[in-house]
Amino acid sequence: MRRDPFVKTSEGETFESPGFKVEHVVDTVGAGDGFAVGTISALLEGKSLKEAAHRGAAIGALAIMVAGDNEGLPTRDKLESFMDNN
Repeated sequence: MRRDPFVKTSEGETFESPGFKVEHVVDTVGAGDGFAVGTISALLEGKSLKEAAHRGAAIGALAIMVAGDNEGLPTRDKLESFMDNN
C-alpha cells in the first residue's frame, strides 16, 4: 500500500504530497533523513512547502533503494531525472 507524505503546517493547513513508486526496498534507514534534507534544501531555495515536501519524498524514496544511511542521497541531476520519470 502506497502512502503519500502527509504535511501539516503550524497554521493548521494540511495536504498530502504525491509519493514515488519504489521498485525494490533495500534498506529503510535514511528515508527520514532524505525527506528532511530534500524538504529543507527546497525551502532554502525558495520553493513552496508543497514543492519542498515533494522533493523530500523523492529523496526519501531514493534513499530506501540502497543500503546505508546516506549512500542513496542523489546528485541534483539524478534527483531531477528521478522526479521527472516518476
